[in-house]
Amino acid sequence: MKIINTAKIILICVIAASCKSNQTTDSSVKHEKLCLDAELKKIIDTTTVAKAEGNETLKLTGNVSYDENKVYRFVPLLSGVIRHVHFTLGDFVKKGQILLEIRSADLNDMSANLREAKIKLKVAQRQLTATQNLYADGVASDKEVLEAQSDVGNVESEIKKIGESLAMYGGNIESGVLTVKAQSSGFIVEKNVVDGQQIESGNDPLFVIGDLSKVWVMANVYAGNISEVKNGLTVDIETTAYPDKIFKGVITRISNVVDVNEKVLKAIIALDNPDQLLKPEMMTTINVHLSQKSTMVSIPQHAVVFDNETYHLIKINSDCDLQIIDFVPDYENNNCYFTSSPEIKPGDNIIQKNSLLVYNKLIGK
Repeated sequence: MKIINTAKIILICVIAASCKSNQTTDSSVKHEKLCLDAELKKIIDTTTVAKAEGNETLKLTGNVSYDENKVYRFVPLLSGVIRHVHFTLGDFVKKGQILLEIRSADLNDMSANLREAKIKLKVAQRQLTATQNLYADGVASDKEVLEAQSDVGNVESEIKKIGESLAMYGGNIESGVLTVKAQSSGFIVEKNVVDGQQIESGNDPLFVIGDLSKVWVMANVYAGNISEVKNGLTVDIETTAYPDKIFKGVITRISNVVDVNEKVLKAIIALDNPDQLLKPEMMTTINVHLSQKSTMVSIPQHAVVFDNETYHLIKINSDCDLQIIDFVPDYENNNCYFTSSPEIKPGDNIIQKNSLLVYNKLIGK
């Protein structure tokens, strides 16, 4: 009996010690008592939570692209070897400027046919002139004149056909080399060719010319936002390259096909870009102003503490009643977070300057 009672006593002691340990652990995570005394008030600033003006905003990611309606892509229709490249990536080129020189066996055959056709034309023209003179003297017949005119017309048609083929290939024959000229003025936004490169007909574009005076911003619209994003909605566009500049635009078109790689629809914002500040492939943040009115509040970014993967702010109920409130931002801009959290209301007094210092004191750091 004594042994059993002794065992019971030991078990009770272990349980009590465990409970005491748990109680100590629980109390350690509670916020410390802190009052805003005169010294603390000297180093902090407070501000008031404001109601977000205007319509609700949806934050999307995206990138800058060139205007697909003002792009020239050169795809080789002849196989050959690049003799010389006259441009580099990012160059501004003018319409008619020589960009590439290409040597090709197909081109040599075409060049030979063109020279032969020009010789035939001279012969046919001389024959036509002689026949017309004979006709004037009454020696040649109408039929012979018509046949001579037909020969000239056939050779001219052959030369025209070769010329059209050259135009279709994107250049002109000069010194036995196909010279490719710019079909429009703009910037070289893509370059896939170097001197001495072997090229095959029908491959990827050797270069792309884009007119950057107007660009497209491609916003990624995920499935859950498709019903909210519509043509005509105004947007504010931010870039890491110009953190203090907002580019304003309007959604002009929404694609009807899901992007295979990113699994999103693309909303297109056409922007005038007179100073060429926006470059293709720049990453952007797009704030879309939705049609419904905002019920959110705005919180200055300096007032927010990000800790343990959570956003916090410190609400002042009174000098000795400071409350840490967790929230999830609906979106943000360069100055504020915007949230619809029910625990934060317009008019709430919060700490703005040195909020991290007060936060650490409250959690006992």
